[in-house]
Amino acid sequence: MKNKIHLLEPSIAERIAAGEVIERPASVVKELMENSLDAHATEISVLLEDGGKSLIEIIDNGDGMPPDDLELSILRHATSKLSTLEDLEKIVTLGFRGEALASIAAVSDLNLTSRARNSDLSYALNVGDLIGRIERNPQAHIITFGHFLHSPHGTKISARGLFSQVPARLKFLKSQAAEVTQVRECMERLALAYPQVGFHLTSNDRVILNLRPQEEASRIRTILSQEGDYPLITVFHQADFQVHLHWLQGLSSPQSRKVIQIVNSRSVRDRMLQQAILSGFRQTLLPGQFPAVLLRMEIDPASIDVNVHPSKTEIRFLESQKIFKIVDSLVKEMIRQKGAPALAPMTFSPPPPFSSTSFEKPLSEEWPLPEARPEQTPSLWQMSEPTPPAPAPALQPMELNASRFVGILFQTYLAYENAAELILVDQHAAHERVQYEKLKRRILGTQENPAPLSSQSLLIPEVIRFPLENRTLLQDRLFWLMRVGFEVEIFGEDTLVFRSVPSEWGTKQLKMRLRNLVDRVLNSDIPSTPELMDENIFEALASEACHSSIRGGDRLEPVEAQELVHQLFHCDHPWNCPHGRPTVVKVPQGKLEEWFQRKI
Repeated sequence: MKNKIHLLEPSIAERIAAGEVIERPASVVKELMENSLDAHATEISVLLEDGGKSLIEIIDNGDGMPPDDLELSILRHATSKLSTLEDLEKIVTLGFRGEALASIAAVSDLNLTSRARNSDLSYALNVGDLIGRIERNPQAHIITFGHFLHSPHGTKISARGLFSQVPARLKFLKSQAAEVTQVRECMERLALAYPQVGFHLTSNDRVILNLRPQEEASRIRTILSQEGDYPLITVFHQADFQVHLHWLQGLSSPQSRKVIQIVNSRSVRDRMLQQAILSGFRQTLLPGQFPAVLLRMEIDPASIDVNVHPSKTEIRFLESQKIFKIVDSLVKEMIRQKGAPALAPMTFSPPPPFSSTSFEKPLSEEWPLPEARPEQTPSLWQMSEPTPPAPAPALQPMELNASRFVGILFQTYLAYENAAELILVDQHAAHERVQYEKLKRRILGTQENPAPLSSQSLLIPEVIRFPLENRTLLQDRLFWLMRVGFEVEIFGEDTLVFRSVPSEWGTKQLKMRLRNLVDRVLNSDIPSTPELMDENIFEALASEACHSSIRGGDRLEPVEAQELVHQLFHCDHPWNCPHGRPTVVKVPQGKLEEWFQRKI
């Protein structure tokens, strides 16, 4: 009987293995550039034709290779970076598996030319479609950079006809422009990890990227903001590992590609780090927008595993929870300290006592303001200085004296004159922030120091029906609603009766908002642990509370407006509403003078 199991032909096995590493032209560029960086290159040039399908050529001024190493380099699992099993636990190089050149050779026509340091000759290797066919040609010349200075040493690698013999992979490649964009983004991520290295990209004789060696701050601005005039905020944490976080304040985009993670000089895409970074920005940006942030971490190589994905873009942390908390706290502290690009911290003198009845209750009665705010993390912040700065002072409330209150524009924007600028506060966004943080203090307060409960009894109880099959689930979650100020009970088989609601909720469109809240409670993925549940469902409760806020067009008396601003600038994060819209903007006096042509 003929065996069903047989060994694959070497050529088939090589191409299958190559498919795990080489997905598209950008994969080739990434693998080869990582080899160049491991070889201590300070200049790397990439040349593409037809988006990399016809030709990918990479030239570096790295250490180069002698002929014997050059010949071994294209064999699978041949590497200079690992010798023992113990080396695998403390990897400090970008490459280490010895698969890159072998995989590229399996799916393209590969040619290598290299000249080692202190060598008089360069050697060329012409690798056919099968790795076994090698031509070894010594050449007495210098490797030449297309747009860089000539180098007496380095390596040039050319890959022609990518996937020409693997049509199944070739047909899935995108347009030339799309593939060039992928290559550019790959190069930019490596350029951010290595600002001291020059990178050059040419596509069909057109220069796409030309980065000279730079300071890190300049490289970040060049790549993430294209030299845009955005303040660069830098915070850092230093303990058993180091974290530097660079934020281009005010810059956002609809994709997350400007959220850069670099761990031990390796550009990665780690979900845990991504969530830790974006968690703090959730209320700083509009929905669907992402910040321009670079996180650089230096950590003991033994505490991470970089060998979890063929393309080496994913890593695994030994203490992921600890790292998440530190990064999350670092981001939140940075936003708390420097959350508003237009306003410097100022002090506030209390307005006259609240007397109007436009609010359902005086805001100051509903929310006792804290006297001091404890530090959340031992991080420091700075404005792009390379040396460690002094600790930042606690954020102070804003100085908007009653005498400087100008008025209310369009029954929506509260206007103040402050020094040489006009400050505008969106009354709706501001009240949403105030309501949100009052709820947050109540819901997320610890049992040792709970926020005072304040409920509003309903003259006529509100009745909300729910699906009968959800009765048990809802019964298990009612204690959470009661903890934050709802007086609610199940009546009959499928009805909830609300007798009181939190004071912050008010009574506007109450039945609709209670119905939405019940739906959110039932459909939220809430853990059984109350502490974790608070974080998950808090957004649902706060979102519905925002609907009770003062609206644009609602008429406020001047004293009410000043009380609202007073409370806004006692919030932990006064610069945005919970949905990310700004609460405050400023117009410099100079801009007004430009409008009236008093200044050219």
